[in-house]
Amino acid sequence: MNHRPPRRLQLKAIAAGGALAAVVAFAPAAAFGQHAAHATPGLHMRGAHRHSAGTGGNLIDNGGKVLPTSHTYAIFWGNPSAWSPDVESGLGTFFGGLNGSSFLNTGTQYMRGARIGSVYEGAKVDTSAPPRKVQPSTLGAEVAKLFGTSIDPSGIYFVFTSNFPKGGNFCAWHSFTSVHGVATAVAYMPNTSGIAGCDPGNLYGLSGSEGLRSLANVTSHEFMEAITDALPGTGTFAWIDASGSEIGDKCAWIFASPVTLKNGSQWQLQEEWSNVVSGCVQTT
Repeated sequence: MNHRPPRRLQLKAIAAGGALAAVVAFAPAAAFGQHAAHATPGLHMRGAHRHSAGTGGNLIDNGGKVLPTSHTYAIFWGNPSAWSPDVESGLGTFFGGLNGSSFLNTGTQYMRGARIGSVYEGAKVDTSAPPRKVQPSTLGAEVAKLFGTSIDPSGIYFVFTSNFPKGGNFCAWHSFTSVHGVATAVAYMPNTSGIAGCDPGNLYGLSGSEGLRSLANVTSHEFMEAITDALPGTGTFAWIDASGSEIGDKCAWIFASPVTLKNGSQWQLQEEWSNVVSGCVQTT
């Protein structure tokens, strides 16, 4: 299976005095064999210096695939007891509330005139042990294992693993790989429960475990990036800025208010970049 370098979200770090300072920092692009003009991808942990959301300017349309009408699929891979009891059902509620929600409005400007929406297609469970080293092709093989040849070209396959990569400096990433000849959007969602660098806190006193709140926030980041840059790779990028950052990277770990989805569920989700205002916004 062919694969492309993943786009990684950096972990946050605890600054002196216990305060959290936001930053998106990327490792050298060469480390992943990616074109030097683009930063190493993904949602990383917070760093010690505050991220400048304006770095790189507005997002630029490079002509790659976008997903105005996406279908989301969840895979829970590993020991079910490793997640908080509310994670699987809670993420189903999150995905199920996206369609028709105001949260998606920021992405409309990047859909090239198409209407935006997303349908949750449900979850599958694989209780085998997931590996600690994961590549896009690893996720593609897992998708093929559970879905066979019925691969959805409009699908985004979120693979939630019960473990967290040893020494990983990221919270999640999205990429794409070929599954039965179909270029397939995939996202690696390791178990961020208890990982301080991926915990958004609970700024608005919302219900749910720390594990669910953490995963919901990073999932929103990867979802918005997947619909606006479905096949992130040299020659296939869609919306990225001059520095290689995507819609979520530019606003990682920046929050404004609780987000209410179409089904009435409330979440603490990061802001996303809007070219309309040249800044981070939260549509609630």
